[in-house]
Amino acid sequence: MATEASRPDNAEQQEPPKGGVLWESLRSLLFILGTAILTTIAVKNSVHPYIDKIWGASDDFWGSLWNSLYELCGRNNFIAHVIGSPLNGIIWFTVFNAFFLICDITGHPAWLLKYKVQDAKNQPVDKKKLWSCIRTAAFNLGVVSPVCSLVVYLATSYSGWYDDCYGELPSFERILVEFLVFNIIEEIFFYYSHRAMHHPKLYARFHKKHHEWTAPIGITSVYCSPLEMVVSNLLPATLGPLIMRSHLFVSWVWFALVLFSTTLAHGGYHVPFLFSPEAHDYHHKVFNCMFGTLGILDKLHKTDKPFAGSIHEKRHYISYSLTPIKQILPEPVKRVQQCGKAE
Repeated sequence: MATEASRPDNAEQQEPPKGGVLWESLRSLLFILGTAILTTIAVKNSVHPYIDKIWGASDDFWGSLWNSLYELCGRNNFIAHVIGSPLNGIIWFTVFNAFFLICDITGHPAWLLKYKVQDAKNQPVDKKKLWSCIRTAAFNLGVVSPVCSLVVYLATSYSGWYDDCYGELPSFERILVEFLVFNIIEEIFFYYSHRAMHHPKLYARFHKKHHEWTAPIGITSVYCSPLEMVVSNLLPATLGPLIMRSHLFVSWVWFALVLFSTTLAHGGYHVPFLFSPEAHDYHHKVFNCMFGTLGILDKLHKTDKPFAGSIHEKRHYISYSLTPIKQILPEPVKRVQQCGKAE
């Protein structure tokens, strides 16, 4: 494997796109979006009566929860946005990481260790590196995130863009559409900002810190420079709700899902019934592939090599078996020639 110093150069030396790839990528993206829209319309038309009944019943719960939280903020938009949004992130980040972090430190519960993606890595985790990670995570969540929330609030308040996003919750269908848009926007902006961070002129100064962990743990998801925190973490997740002028409560739910997803991606455990971390864990391991969140743009831009076709790609799915994925799909056994060397 390439040394840390040579990795950015290796990233730039990947096979260049051939003629027509840009159009093929655009056509594939349009096909994906078109299929998603048609599927959404078909599902909406077929299950709309049931959605009305289910959402109508649960709307009272979610609406009451939002009203209670808004009351805690004194029904003050500034407090809700500038203090409530970062606090929402801190709370969920702590909740999602607590269980995995306890196992990383103590090695218990022992049954979780069999789901480790990279065997014998961070077992137990290095305390010095861990405290450095905790301090950086605390700064990014406790300082960088609130400052960004303040900037966004001032900008949207001045323009009047976000004035109507604190009232009644939107319909269930509206939320589904918004979440679809959020995922597409995050994939696009995270992929390109993340890939840019791997450019040799940016990597050493802004992104190398994050890649100190070749076998990541959950809290390393926000172990990064302040610039990377803003450009690659906060901006891709925030742009969707801003563009859609989403209700603040919907934004909070979305941010919680993003934190849950990135915690699992960095967590280092392929736990049954949860999202697979294989792709992003592989990115940390080999450095120069799998830059996105959904994998769509990695496929389109051919940056899924050498992940594509590997045992790691085959393991990259949500497992519904309690048997560790490494046992379901073990490493291929290398054949040995008579001279004793592996083929």
